[in-house]
Amino acid sequence: MAWVHECIYAGGGEYLPKNWGSFRDQTGISAILHLRPEKPAIFCGPPAQAFLWLDIADEIQAGLHERRQAGRFVCDNLAEGRRILIHSSLGQHRTRWVYMAYLICSGRRLSTALRLAIEPPWLAPYETDVCLWEDFVKFIRERAS
Repeated sequence: MAWVHECIYAGGGEYLPKNWGSFRDQTGISAILHLRPEKPAIFCGPPAQAFLWLDIADEIQAGLHERRQAGRFVCDNLAEGRRILIHSSLGQHRTRWVYMAYLICSGRRLSTALRLAIEPPWLAPYETDVCLWEDFVKFIRERAS
């Protein structure tokens, strides 16, 4: 678990949902993007100001629309001044695609996003489908025009 941006924390497992209240108080995080197949985990404590659950276990399951939804959720919450937890019950490494989607939705070039997604605290290598990310960049540009 780590801060991957000054206002974005990536984490995984079951500890954070079980200890959400104290974690929220310690970090100031008020928005959660949660990845978990079938149903969301229960985050114990006061509700987050914003919460998005995606029924996704692994990056390969995230299509263009899910990537846009995740990226926009992060962008919109940062714009509202919220700190965000990107969480996967199956492990932090499964959250990296959300960070990539955010970077692209916020206007970063694909090459920059890919570089940032392998820099610490992320672990290299990042096994991803670059062609799908190229399609995502085109998808975002088409919606912006």
